[in-house]
Parts: sequence; structure tokens; C-alpha cells
Amino acid sequence: MDRLSVVVAGSIAALALACDAPSAAAPEKQPGRVDAVLARGNKKTWDDVCDVAPKTPSAVRWPGLSSALPAQSGSKYRWVNVWASWCKPCIEELPMLVETLGSWREHGQHVALTLVSVDADAASADKFLATRPHLPASTRLQDASEASVWLTELGLGAGTSIPVHLVLDAQDKLLCVRAGSIGSRDLEQFQKLLFP
Repeated sequence: MDRLSVVVAGSIAALALACDAPSAAAPEKQPGRVDAVLARGNKKTWDDVCDVAPKTPSAVRWPGLSSALPAQSGSKYRWVNVWASWCKPCIEELPMLVETLGSWREHGQHVALTLVSVDADAASADKFLATRPHLPASTRLQDASEASVWLTELGLGAGTSIPVHLVLDAQDKLLCVRAGSIGSRDLEQFQKLLFP
């Protein structure tokens, strides 16, 4: 065996031992943004729940869409869910969004849910929606490759993955952009901001 082979073999053995060795104490779980808000008490702001919260709401520049956005139908706000039929977290949170916003509506807190698919293939999104009649209709980016540019224009990082949530006011001006899955605790915080 030459020297290089001995060094390489020794390095691999050291790495294997390090992987098998008990690790130091696992780092404590970092609190999420909802936990941080709850810890502060009742004072909440858009910055607490959004990745992007413009100081002055402005109109959203939409990429080419397969159909016009539906009317808000008297809702005070529009919740835009950017999703795809192949996105597991998107699919998992859609029923919760529909149920929660429906519950808000029953209490006079109207928020229109608008779905915007980034599926490259219209047939995939259509097939998914056809099997789930409880979901609202969806529009779709005409060119799915525009999604990254559009999300960057909204203030998110270039590598942001879906789902993405936009909250718009009655004039469709942007109040909030939130990347990633949301849960019921997140929606509770949004509800307190939208309907103080």
C-alpha cells in the first residue's frame, strides 16, 4: 500500500468512527416565528408572520395567468395560495385553508381564497382539482418557468419553494408574502392581524 492509500484509508476510518460516536447534545429546537409572537403577548405585526411585509401596500405584478383572478366577492381581503399538484406540503395544507377561511366567513370575516398553480402542465392541475370539488377554482401561470422570477420580485429569495402565501387587501394590494407551509397556529395569528 502506498502512503496516499494509507492516508485516504485512515481518513475514511476516522470519518466512520466519528459518525458512529455519540454526538454532543442535540441543539435545542429553535422557536418558530409563531412561538416568538406568542411569547411577546398580544402585540403582533405583519413583520411577525410574513417574510415580506411592505410598509406601503402596492399592486402585485402578476405574471401571465391562464385566466383572470376571480372577483373577491365582497371580501375585505384576498388570500393567494401558490401551489402545484406535485407539491406535497401544498396539497396537505389546502383543505385546512379552505376550512379555516370558511369558518372565518361564517363569523363575518370574509377572505377570498385564490389558488394560483405553478404546474407546467395544465392537465395535471385540472385533474387534481377535478377530484377535489371542495377546492376553489385555480388559475395557473402560463409559463411555470416564470415562478422563480415572480417570487423574487415579490421579495422572496431566488430559491424559495412553494407553497407561498400572499395576503392582499380589498384593492388587491400586497400586505404580506409568506413562504412555506402554514398551520392552524399561523392562521390564528393572521386572523388577529386581519380582524383585530
